[in-house]
Amino acid sequence: MRMLMRQFLESEGYAVVEAEDGRAALEKLAVQEFDLVILDIAMPGIDGPGVCEHIRSSMADPPPVLMVTALDDEKSIDRSYGAGAVDYIRKPLRWPVLKNRIRYILGSHYAKKELELLSRNYEMILDAAANGICGIDNLGRISYINPAALKMLGYDNDEVLGADCRQIFRISLPGSNDFVEDCCPYFSQVDNMTTICFDEARMLRKDGTSFPADFRSTPILQGQRLIGGVLVFQDVTERQEAAELIRYMANHDPLTNLPNRNYFRRRLPQAISLAKRYNRLLCLLFIDLDRFKPINDQYGHGVGDIVLMQVAERLRTVLRTSDSVCRLGGDEFVILLESTETLEGATLVAQKVIDSLNEPIKAAEHICSIGASIGISVFPDDCQDDDTMLRHADIAMYEAKKRGRNRWHLYGSD
Repeated sequence: MRMLMRQFLESEGYAVVEAEDGRAALEKLAVQEFDLVILDIAMPGIDGPGVCEHIRSSMADPPPVLMVTALDDEKSIDRSYGAGAVDYIRKPLRWPVLKNRIRYILGSHYAKKELELLSRNYEMILDAAANGICGIDNLGRISYINPAALKMLGYDNDEVLGADCRQIFRISLPGSNDFVEDCCPYFSQVDNMTTICFDEARMLRKDGTSFPADFRSTPILQGQRLIGGVLVFQDVTERQEAAELIRYMANHDPLTNLPNRNYFRRRLPQAISLAKRYNRLLCLLFIDLDRFKPINDQYGHGVGDIVLMQVAERLRTVLRTSDSVCRLGGDEFVILLESTETLEGATLVAQKVIDSLNEPIKAAEHICSIGASIGISVFPDDCQDDDTMLRHADIAMYEAKKRGRNRWHLYGSD
């Protein structure tokens, strides 16, 4: 993994130094400066969070730390952030996501260093900065704006110099479409001389379109007197798209694009809660494919994957838009029927699924025949919570298999 990551980063133009474990990483950090440290949470010797704590406690200006992990437990992630990591990314790595994450972290790191520099030496505004930077005088008028800011906002330099900053920097907070946030509130609130931070706000361009941005507005003080401000912002569109992709990947099966077990374990309690509130029926169909293992064994997993994709597509066509289908893993699927008014409606869907999956599936050069055993659990008839509902549907599915497969069976007290 380290070799692949090095090859990828060097292909993107970065200079890369490797360390085989946490102690070696600290030794290299002691003799050389780095812009970014990428650590695995699980490492021999000192683990990732331990190395991160050493970096934060021993260096005056520590570089940002990005964690890479295959772990999925909240404790490990919380420990990493607590140790000072700025972000983490899950294995298996998606290189476009990693590239954009690194670009964003480095951009944020440089922006922070620039902001600290500007706070100490406000006359030094870097014209070549990648982030948008704007200088404000003591009357709230724009005295300087860099090319990156002009490009993001869609203005020419002559249009903004001398203009009231509130007319150019129109900001909307998350969840709002009103671009009325004051970009420099310290001009009107004399008791609030602190940096104003708007994370993932929206900024309005000259043409009326908008973009997501992280925005910082810092007052410039001479003694106790306010003499201006510095605005620093960056477009976070790529970061949001990467985050959206990560959220999608966390909740969807990569093979079939169906919602996965992670999504289902959150959705089922919500569906039960709604069924209780509106006093309606909720049916869960637990589907296990028949004769699927011999296909994998005889033709290989490539053919098996094609069969699973075809199964997913057939299940989608059977359902109404108000119902949902998820892949739990392997050859197990579940269907959640939230709009069925009668038990007969659930059994009708189950039979449709069986009929659909009984049709031969063409996969590569092979014609594959499968079937499905389906167990049905019904709220509130045989369960009152999500764990019981899933277990009852699973039990009913195994009963269907015992009774000859390729059929459905309702859970009962017997």
